Amino acid sequence: MKQKTRSFFGIGTRIATGFTVMLVLMASLVVIGLRHISETNTRLKDIVENNNVKTQLANTMQNALRERALSMHVLTVMNDPFDKDEELRRFDTLGAIYVTARQRLEGLPLSTEEEDILARIRVLTREAQPEVQAVVDTTMTTADTQDIFDRMRNIAIPKQREIAEEVSVLINLQKSLTASAVKNAEKSYRDVQELMFLLGASALALGLVITIFVSHRVSRQASQLSAQALYDPLTGLPNRNLLQDRLEQAIVQSRRSKQPFGIALMDLDRFKEVNDSLGHDVGDILLAEVGLRLKQAIRAEDTVARMGGDEFIIVLHNFSESDVPKFAEKILSAMNTPFVWDDQIIDLGLSMGFSLFPSHANDPSSLIRYADIAMYAAKKSGESYSLYTRAMESNNLADLTLKAELREAIQLNRLSLHYQPVIDQISKRAIGFEALVRWNHPERGFLPPDKFIPLAEEAGLISSLTEWVLKTALTQLAALHEQGYRLNISVNLSPRGLHDKELPGIIATQLMDIGIQAKYLTLEITESAVMSNPQNAFEILTTLDHMGVTLAIDDFGTGHSSLALLKKLPVDEIKIDKSFVMDMEENENDAVIVRSTIYLAHNLGLKVVAEGVETQESWDMLSLLGCDYSQGYFMSHPLSSEKLVEWLSKSVWFGETSTSSRASEISVN
Repeated sequence: MKQKTRSFFGIGTRIATGFTVMLVLMASLVVIGLRHISETNTRLKDIVENNNVKTQLANTMQNALRERALSMHVLTVMNDPFDKDEELRRFDTLGAIYVTARQRLEGLPLSTEEEDILARIRVLTREAQPEVQAVVDTTMTTADTQDIFDRMRNIAIPKQREIAEEVSVLINLQKSLTASAVKNAEKSYRDVQELMFLLGASALALGLVITIFVSHRVSRQASQLSAQALYDPLTGLPNRNLLQDRLEQAIVQSRRSKQPFGIALMDLDRFKEVNDSLGHDVGDILLAEVGLRLKQAIRAEDTVARMGGDEFIIVLHNFSESDVPKFAEKILSAMNTPFVWDDQIIDLGLSMGFSLFPSHANDPSSLIRYADIAMYAAKKSGESYSLYTRAMESNNLADLTLKAELREAIQLNRLSLHYQPVIDQISKRAIGFEALVRWNHPERGFLPPDKFIPLAEEAGLISSLTEWVLKTALTQLAALHEQGYRLNISVNLSPRGLHDKELPGIIATQLMDIGIQAKYLTLEITESAVMSNPQNAFEILTTLDHMGVTLAIDDFGTGHSSLALLKKLPVDEIKIDKSFVMDMEENENDAVIVRSTIYLAHNLGLKVVAEGVETQESWDMLSLLGCDYSQGYFMSHPLSSEKLVEWLSKSVWFGETSTSSRASEISVN
C-alpha cells in the first residue's frame, strides 16, 4: 500500500510540476510581451516626441532664414523710409526667431551627428551675420541699388543658403531618425511577436506532453484497475468476480451444447499452521506456487480461480461424475511434490469438493455452495475429495447449527471434564488422571470428543476450547492439591495449538494465575502435529520444556514420525495407542509393536504410558514388558469431578504418594 501511495504522489508531483512550468511559461509570455511592448512604445514615443520637436525647431530656423532672405530683397527695392523701418524690424524679428529656435534645439538631447550639424550652422551664422548686416545697413543708407544687389547676391545670399542647406540636412536627419525609430519599433514588435509565439508554442507543447502522459497513465491505471477487479494480484488467477462471469458463460455454453460441466472447490490442509508459524509472506509464496501448479494441471479451456484465502475453484467443461476420480488424482499428484522454502520441506494437504451442472444446481452460487459442502464432507470423512450428494446438505446444516451451539457452550461454561486415572505399573497406585472433555448437549445428550472436536477445528474454536480445558483442569488440580492429593495433570494440544507461538505465554499465565507448578502439568502432542512443521514445533516444545512442563507424544505408532525426529524432540514420555494394547494378547504383531515401543522409549530415556488396558491379562503383560504407566477401564472408567474425590478415598488403586513425575491428561480429542 505504501508503494502505491508513493507512486501516486510521485505521479501527482510530476503532473503538478509540468502544469506549474506551463503556467510559468504562459505568465512569462504575458510579462515579457507586455514589458517589450511597453519599452518599445516608450522608446518610440521618446524618439518621436524629441524628433518632432527638433524637426519643428529646424523648420522654424529654415522658415526664418527664408523669410529673412526675402526681407533683404524687399529692403533693396523699398523707397519709403517708414516702410523700410518696419521691414527692418521684421528682419530683426526673424533673426531673433532663428536664434531662439537654434538655441532651443541645442538644449535638447543630441546625437553626435546633430551636434556636428549645429556646430557648422553656428560657424556659418557667425560668418554670414556681418555680411547680411552690411547689406541691410547699406540699403538704409545708400540709393545705389546695383551695389546692394551685387553684395546681396554674391555674399549675403550664398551665406544664408549655406546655413539653410545645413538646416535642411538637420531636418532630413530628423526624418531619418524618426524613420529608423519606427523601423526599430517594428523590429522590436516582430521580436516580441516571435518570442511570444515561441513561449506559447512551448507552453502548448508542454501541455500536450502532459495531456499525453496523463492520458497514458490514466489508461494504464484503468487497465490495472480492471485487472485488479478481475484477477487475483497474488496468483494472477481470475478472482471471484471473473469466476462468476466464467460460470455464467459455462452455463450458457452447457445449455447450448447439451454437455454437463463441473466445478471443483478446494482448500489447503494445515495452511493456517504455515501462516502462523512461518508468517504470511511464506504463506503468500505457497499460494502463488499452488496457483501455478493448478493452472499447469488443467486443460486450456478450463478455468482455475482463487476465491480468497487458501480456497481455489476450477471450472471444468464437458465434465461428468465419471471424470471426478481421474481429475482428483491428477490434482493430488500435482500437489504431492513437496513445497520447499528456505531448505525446509512444508507438508500441505488438499481437500476437494465437486458439484455438477445441471444435475446438482442451475446457478453459479448454488454450484459453489454445493461444492463447498462436498469439500467439508471430504474433510470430515478424512478423504481427499468428495462429490456432492443431497444428504450432505442436511448434514452440513446440522453441523453449522452444532458449531454455533458449541461456541455458546464454551462461552457459557456448559462443557465438563471427566477424569480417568493413570496408574503406576510397579506401585499399582494412581499418579494422576487423564481428563476427557464432554459436552452434555441439551437435545443430543452427552457427546464424546470425536463428535465435536472436528467441528471446533473447522469453526476456529479449538484455541478457545483448549484454553477452557486447561483452565478447568488446572483449577481442579489446585483443589486436589489443597486436599492433600499431590497428583499431576496433562493437556492434549491440537495441531493448531502446537504451532501457536503465543501458546507458551498462555500456559505460563494459567499456571501462575491458578498457582500450579509447571512440573505438575504434562502437555501431549500427536506425531502428525509435529510432522506438519517440525522446525516450528521444535521451537515451541523447547520453550515449554525450559518452563519445566512435561511433554509426551500421544497415540504413538499411528503417525509417521522418524526415530531421528523423536530423538531430537525434547519429550519425556510416549503413549502407546490403545489400538495396539487392546489386541496384543490375541495379535502377535501388536504385542511386538508394544514391546518394541517400550524398549525404544527406555533406550531413549523416555517413560511409556499404555492406553486401553481393559483386562487383567493386559495389565500383567504390560508389567512383564516393563511399561511404566497404564490407564483403562480395568482400573477405572472416566470419573466426573464430583466422583473424583470419592474414588481417591476408596479405590484400591490410590495410596499415599509424594509429588509424582507423571501428570494426568486432559484430552481434547
